[in-house]
Amino acid sequence: MGDLPVLPDRQLLRVPKAGSLREECEDAGHIWPGDPRVDGEGRAVTSLYAAVSDGASESLLAGAWAERLVNDVVESMCLAGDWWQDLGGFVGDLISRSADRWDAFLTWYQADRAERGRPITWYEQPGLEKGAFATVLGVELRSSVAESGEVSWDWYAFALGDSCLFHLRDGQVHGAFPINDLDDFGITPQLLGSRNHDVALVAERVRVAHGTLLPGDELLLATDALAAWLLSPRPELPAPGMLLAELAELGEESFEEWVNDQRARSRMRNDDVTLIRMRVRAEG
Repeated sequence: MGDLPVLPDRQLLRVPKAGSLREECEDAGHIWPGDPRVDGEGRAVTSLYAAVSDGASESLLAGAWAERLVNDVVESMCLAGDWWQDLGGFVGDLISRSADRWDAFLTWYQADRAERGRPITWYEQPGLEKGAFATVLGVELRSSVAESGEVSWDWYAFALGDSCLFHLRDGQVHGAFPINDLDDFGITPQLLGSRNHDVALVAERVRVAHGTLLPGDELLLATDALAAWLLSPRPELPAPGMLLAELAELGEESFEEWVNDQRARSRMRNDDVTLIRMRVRAEG
């Protein structure tokens, strides 16, 4: 196998709702570097996988379901190869994987509650039976090296709901998926339910996108409150990507302080915030 490019720089940041504890956050994020391999064209390939999920607060155990989803999404993408070429097969694998593990989690959860003297109550039972719900966004950032030594960077993403991917170039939003207009954020986004095993229906609702990165470009994965902020016009402020990069470099505490400041100024809705940054290093 030929030389492989260095994997992109990456970072995961989470901030709970104002007034909530970190363990009460119903967002989740996960990043995983794949193993180097050779693709069907004989090129050396390496991938970075990432996913974010926003649990619907109206459902019971939404945060646990979001955490389950991001791990299962990344695992399904890793195992499927070119997963976007067979979306039905990919969705089927994800639903099967998540359903089995969710049932096991529920068994453990109910036993743990009983052991701690807090068994499931009659009014919680309907929520357990209805299931948990969450948005989900997954991306594979794939780098490949041609025989000439030229490196290319491609991303492949799928989305269900209003968690968004942003392609940044020179700090500016170069593209957004699946929402690219602030007015398109609604109060009832598409959600994946822990009890929804209808593969055809979910595959029909999932949206897929593909793009190419240049050195220095970034991909951001953001849950809806931060995604809406990124799509809001702010001519008096620095380019959003540059501002977020500066904040992220300062660390999670500074990022949380900034999020709370934006909430106080009514520039960002008070909701859980999750951000994943992936940056292709500039040449030279």
